Amino acid sequence: MNKIRTAIWDCDNTIWLHKKNEVDIMAGVLGITEVKEFSSEFYNMIIVFNSYFKDKKVTLKEMYKVIENEMPILFLYEISAEKFFSKWNENSYRLNDFNEDTICVMEFLKKKGIKIVVKSDWWRDVQISLLKRYRVLDYIEQLYSCDNDYLKCNPLSAKNIIVEGREDEYVIIGDSLLSDIAFAEHSGIKSIWFNPNCKENKTPFKPSCEVTSLLEIMQLF
Repeated sequence: MNKIRTAIWDCDNTIWLHKKNEVDIMAGVLGITEVKEFSSEFYNMIIVFNSYFKDKKVTLKEMYKVIENEMPILFLYEISAEKFFSKWNENSYRLNDFNEDTICVMEFLKKKGIKIVVKSDWWRDVQISLLKRYRVLDYIEQLYSCDNDYLKCNPLSAKNIIVEGREDEYVIIGDSLLSDIAFAEHSGIKSIWFNPNCKENKTPFKPSCEVTSLLEIMQLF
């Protein structure tokens, strides 16, 4: 990692961790009592979102269509896709726990002269709100979101981030093999797989390094 000059961070399940009861919280916010059905549709919608936008830019209009198609339970409660999305974002801070190791690692990287940027497969305003709340926004020099852009699984997502010919100066830190580590492979950069639950890698994507704690990252530099 001696040549690294830019560390690209993922947000969800890296800088913050999704609570196990996040769906229960959202069901409560929306007044939905059929929690099991809501949970099934919610997680399926996330899967469809990633599949639907795999080869195209993400737009809010089409995001609403995905929600409408995959979460019919909302209409039983007269909840529009727009209202669901708004409430989801408004309550994002209740659905996550901050990974306290983040600040320590970012401070370490800054002292090493390494630039910190974020590449997120979610919406800019939501991520900025959380980054501010968790007191890490000041460490970040650039935030790349999914707003009218490609998801990390798409090779075109690296176009405005990675400088051609300087790939050995970048590393991405993230939890998703199909997103973060895939991004590293199609852009030709190094990757650090954050794998706190010691999951088995059953994908074709091979991270440069694997850590179970963000603090282990400091031992790599």
